Amino acid sequence: MAVLTISFYFLSILIGTGQESYFGVPLGVDFLAFYTGGSFYLNDNLYSVYEHIFIHQQSNPVSEIYFPNQLTFQQTIIGPDFNKLSPFINPPFTALLYAPFAYFDYVPAFIGWTFFNLVLLFLSVLTIRSELPRLQQFSSIKLYLCCFLFFPTIACFLYGQAAPIILFIYCLCFKSLRNGQDFRAGFFLGLLLFKPQLAVGVAFILILKCRWKAIIGGICSVTLVTGYAIVYMTDELQAYFTISPYLFDLLRAEYYPTWGINSFFGFSALLLDPMSITATNVLTVILTVGSLGLLFVSWNKNTWLADKASWDIHMAITFCWGLLISPHLYYYDLMLLLLPAAIVTQNLPQLYPKSPRIILWMTLVWVACYLGSQFTSVQLKISNLLELPNIGVQFTTVIVFYFGYLLYKSVTSSPPQLSNSNHST
Repeated sequence: MAVLTISFYFLSILIGTGQESYFGVPLGVDFLAFYTGGSFYLNDNLYSVYEHIFIHQQSNPVSEIYFPNQLTFQQTIIGPDFNKLSPFINPPFTALLYAPFAYFDYVPAFIGWTFFNLVLLFLSVLTIRSELPRLQQFSSIKLYLCCFLFFPTIACFLYGQAAPIILFIYCLCFKSLRNGQDFRAGFFLGLLLFKPQLAVGVAFILILKCRWKAIIGGICSVTLVTGYAIVYMTDELQAYFTISPYLFDLLRAEYYPTWGINSFFGFSALLLDPMSITATNVLTVILTVGSLGLLFVSWNKNTWLADKASWDIHMAITFCWGLLISPHLYYYDLMLLLLPAAIVTQNLPQLYPKSPRIILWMTLVWVACYLGSQFTSVQLKISNLLELPNIGVQFTTVIVFYFGYLLYKSVTSSPPQLSNSNHST
């Protein structure tokens, strides 16, 4: 799968025009946005990256946001006919991460960015392998290569996304919490300020369990980042806050591939948006609050680190459902499921007797993350052909949620707790 996917990708680039593939998609499409932010920062012109024009079409109740300065810049990289803007809509301080790569021309920068993320993925493997004894039965290289058998990992690198950075932060946070290093764990989690929605699940649990050192650690890292931005990026922050209330509209724009969003919001929007945006928002809130409620019930009965195996499974649930809470959860972001998969693998001898279907559902998660979004896209195309309402069911969301629910049932359905042993064979 990896060889065929990557070979097809590079073939489409080779037979494409300039920096665009045969299908009109630019090389490292999402990295193009990051490169744009880094370049504007280096040119001391970052505030203008957020300058925008609002376009409202009568046929479309959703406002579209168009960034003329970004499009002009990206046309100098991809070509004058390029019109598929890859917008930089991250907070301004994230440009600091991308700026070192923007010193170079686009293609060398993309290669450097890819290598940087490959290294971070390997460090994530080393981090989690050192913490989970069962994974130590396999070499680091074998575990690393296994990550690329999971399609979202491949998609992440082809898109030039930043998910390996988030995965590394997740692994550092998980390892620190597991070893009682709460302040360090919170500090790591606070670094997700550039994508704070991905920290909601873990942050909710830290607050629920009154892990004050972790909360203080998170406040420290958030304060450092925001303090720097307030002092050195005042105009940029002001420009960003001007457009931030409208950024959510991008997920509902006609040109946006909503079929690739696997979050509770994506599931709700695909199912209900053509009929009622209000209904979409209500269902999103219900699913989000409901998941947090289940996490509350589960964690409320669990004593922190009293039983490491049980604690591990609770964290796997938190990571699974925490991802679904994030509104923009594109299929390459599902790469972050590698961490809960590793946790489940560690505790499989204890889980399997309680939930024999867990291996089946791990397999279904793998399949759904490979084909789920494409299947949703097919549903929408068939609806258009039959002139039916443009709705679809994002089965990936359902499968990932139910996978987490099986884990939830394994730690809440019966009185005996999971075994403390992490070395059981």
